[in-house]
Amino acid sequence: MKWFSISGIRSEIARIRWPKGKTLMEDSAKVLFFTVAFALFFTLCEVVASGFLKLIGI
Repeated sequence: MKWFSISGIRSEIARIRWPKGKTLMEDSAKVLFFTVAFALFFTLCEVVASGFLKLIGI
């Protein structure tokens, strides 16, 4: 259990590839865009389903 020590943890942290600022911003923008897109899609689906149910009298 060499990795379960302070030196093992430090060596594992050093091996992590942290994202650069530009990459981080691009990925964050993509996540926000798709979150908003999915929110709009599901809201539209709810409006259509609600309108259809009102149309048939439920």
